[in-house]
Amino acid sequence: MYVVSYFTDADEALHLAYSHDGERFATVNDGRPVLRGAVGTGRLRDPFIGTGPDGLFHLLATDGWTSPCIVHATSADLLTWSDQELIPVMAEVAGAHNAWAPEFFRDRHSGLYHLIWSSVVEPGTTAEGRDFEHNGQDHRIWHCTTEDFRTFSAPDVFFDPGHSVIDATVRELDSGGFLMAYKDERGSNDLATAHKDIHLTTFDTPGGPYASPRGPVTPSVVEGPSIFRRGDEWVIIFDHFLEGRYGAASSRNGVDWKPASLTLPPHMRHASVLETPPLASLPPQ
Repeated sequence: MYVVSYFTDADEALHLAYSHDGERFATVNDGRPVLRGAVGTGRLRDPFIGTGPDGLFHLLATDGWTSPCIVHATSADLLTWSDQELIPVMAEVAGAHNAWAPEFFRDRHSGLYHLIWSSVVEPGTTAEGRDFEHNGQDHRIWHCTTEDFRTFSAPDVFFDPGHSVIDATVRELDSGGFLMAYKDERGSNDLATAHKDIHLTTFDTPGGPYASPRGPVTPSVVEGPSIFRRGDEWVIIFDHFLEGRYGAASSRNGVDWKPASLTLPPHMRHASVLETPPLASLPPQ
């Protein structure tokens, strides 16, 4: 089963859709949110769901445009959620302006879970007065580690290619290494711009070294990539956020990509795909 978590511009809350074939997705709760923000700014943007060390589903989400914290909650069935909490991932970093698009992945060699997110860090400045929604900023990918989602290591830079990048997402490869997609955040929010597209890299150890980037593997202007396995192929979905639609591409080797067709919910923004065994809370389509 595949579950897509997303928000919409009209409702910055957790929405879900699901599919049994990875091609046709049906909305949960008739397209209404299954969870609304209850801490911080009250926003749940860029939601990501993965399975934690306790066997529960763990939600991470962006707490608005300029919060140094990310939202965290847990669930056994994706419909009923624990009390939300704020994880202050960047609160102690001087000059940190935000913490966007949090996700996590597990390193099976160390057993650690790596939380990753995008941040601007400019000591001596603040986020006040900056138009984060419309103007690009100088982001890098940051991370911390945890064994239990209760205590976390100090944050550190995870990926810095020498220019602004956001929206990293990581999948473990059968070989034991990792595949990472991310957005080249250079350029402007204009369909004629250069950059603002998705690239790929691989690494064996979290934090690098990283292989030479490949791409772009998408058109421009897009963001919010998410990668999942469907049969013997990889599928990547991405948000054409200026055009109000979603795109997808597929690959059998992770190198050569071609356009793919999926039926996804309308108005979906910055979605993430969870692969999970069938759940009684989400009936057959």
